[in-house]
Amino acid sequence: MNNIDLELAHALSTSEWTKIAYDDLLKTNPAQIRIEEAQLASREAVLPRPKGLEVENRIVKQENHSIQLRIYRPTGKVKKPILLYFHGGGFIFGTSEQYDFLFYRLAIDAQITIVSVDYRLAPEHPFPAALHDGYAALKWIKANSNLLGGDANKIMVGGSSAGGTIALSLSHYSRDLGDNCIQFLYILYPPTDNRLTSNSMRKLAHAPMQTQESARWMWRHYLGNTRGRSLHYAVPLRETNFKDLPPTHLVVCELDPFIDEGLAYAKRLSENNVEVHVQQIQGAVHAFDFFECKLSEEFYRQQVDLFKYLFH
Repeated sequence: MNNIDLELAHALSTSEWTKIAYDDLLKTNPAQIRIEEAQLASREAVLPRPKGLEVENRIVKQENHSIQLRIYRPTGKVKKPILLYFHGGGFIFGTSEQYDFLFYRLAIDAQITIVSVDYRLAPEHPFPAALHDGYAALKWIKANSNLLGGDANKIMVGGSSAGGTIALSLSHYSRDLGDNCIQFLYILYPPTDNRLTSNSMRKLAHAPMQTQESARWMWRHYLGNTRGRSLHYAVPLRETNFKDLPPTHLVVCELDPFIDEGLAYAKRLSENNVEVHVQQIQGAVHAFDFFECKLSEEFYRQQVDLFKYLFH
């Protein structure tokens, strides 16, 4: 892949995380991915929590299950914006703790409270489990903003990869329920269409970090048995109503098979007079920001600047 950022390419080639056989395991044994990722995480050095940051895992009880929220709260009494975040992982794996390397810094540098949702995962819990967990988390944040040191009038929702998909679905879902508390959406390289027919999906079918094959199995596990059922709220680009959604910042990557469907979703927002800003990262592959390189660090600084601009 000639266009990939050279420093990023080196980081990918030397990372133990890229050695996991995601494509094969998504097809044969998706739960094994969680085991292998947990083993890798256990061998990594514990990340020291920075001064000026409180980190708490809080359990929110539901009727038949509980949701864990991982809260990153800068110290101080000033009411801060709140970012409700959905981690990536193809709807099937991933944890909130995997984002400590980012949120330890981002919460302090941007002076925002971040609440990351450990939503239920497919295939054991297919759609709409993750969406319902997300909406429960949103309602809890709105009701408990003072407890978080946050401002209920400054709630953002974000997510990366499949987490971005869930965040987009949540924006449609909460709008239709008449709950318009989401002030802004911050979405990174989301899958938005389960049909996998875009030009970029075809041309970049074997791209690093995200392939067409893994996308196919990801959607199968997430959607479960949807034959004859509506995909309403499950697949963002297959929604029919794009009006009255929150202003959206959408990040796409030049070498990500999801780029065209991300751009198509942004176009639907624009056509319906929803404020949308698309940021395309040149030389980047899916989930590039998880790998240490100048491209990722530059993108991090841009994230900080964006959050400061939005609510400060």
